[in-house]
Amino acid sequence: MTITTPKLTFEEYLKYHDGTDTRYELVNGELIPMSLGSEQHGALTEFINLCFRAEILRLKLDWTSKQMVIAVRSPRVGRWDTSRIPDVVVIP
Repeated sequence: MTITTPKLTFEEYLKYHDGTDTRYELVNGELIPMSLGSEQHGALTEFINLCFRAEILRLKLDWTSKQMVIAVRSPRVGRWDTSRIPDVVVIP
């Protein structure tokens, strides 16, 4: 017997919460649990985020830098039901 899980839309993904602390990325409509990075990985992403924030302030830009908290929707073969959570993202 094959069990099929329904695919989520991007909007459903944004509202999804399973009651755990697990973070998910959406790939072709399917939830993919994200693994935790190593201590070194966390230190590096924090350093990069701090550098971006300092440069944003120095240049007086109306931007923000976020570390592993924002899902970015990305097309895959013309479909928009994929979303990744980058280590660091800079947004207006």
